[in-house]
Amino acid sequence: MKIEEFSSDHLDVLKELMNIAMGNATASIADLLQAFGTMHIPHLSITDMDGLKSQIDHTISADEKYYVTKQLFGGMIGGEFIFVMTDESASNLGHYLYDVSQPNDADIMDAVIELTNILSSTIISRLVEELKTKVQFFAPSTEVVTGNRLVGEDETLNYHKIIIISTVMEFERHQISGQIFILARDETITRLQELIDEKLEELYT
Repeated sequence: MKIEEFSSDHLDVLKELMNIAMGNATASIADLLQAFGTMHIPHLSITDMDGLKSQIDHTISADEKYYVTKQLFGGMIGGEFIFVMTDESASNLGHYLYDVSQPNDADIMDAVIELTNILSSTIISRLVEELKTKVQFFAPSTEVVTGNRLVGEDETLNYHKIIIISTVMEFERHQISGQIFILARDETITRLQELIDEKLEELYT
């Protein structure tokens, strides 16, 4: 598929749908944390793995430690949900959710996974609901890595042309924040285009 086939109109619609989905996710996390939160306007781009690495280089510190949770989803739309938290934010999350002054590694890991599950299920489920399709979620995996290891070499084989949807979630009261990346694979780009065309046809008829 050629990049230009996914038009600016398609990107605009997808961005608006992601705004709706991320608004729902922010509300769900606000209930969990009992605090006001913000989700930045998502940035969308069609690129390749080099483009993803470049974007990560500009937003993630290469030497800082991060909790990185990745969750695959598949169906009519397939891809990967990635949630990235600094060590400090993850510790603050564990402290708040488990009400302990010094959360242990297991507490922090559980807290990060719980937060990611809410984010991924809410965002992706609302998106596919708007597009009148369904997806299946696979078990997430979480690891602690430095920023320069966020994308492994083996993962570059899974993606060629991709849509990157990225945003930042912030809950200032608890000093908790994280970055979200949603990667859509080659075949998903084609399917998204078709579903958005159907959505536009439905809106204008």
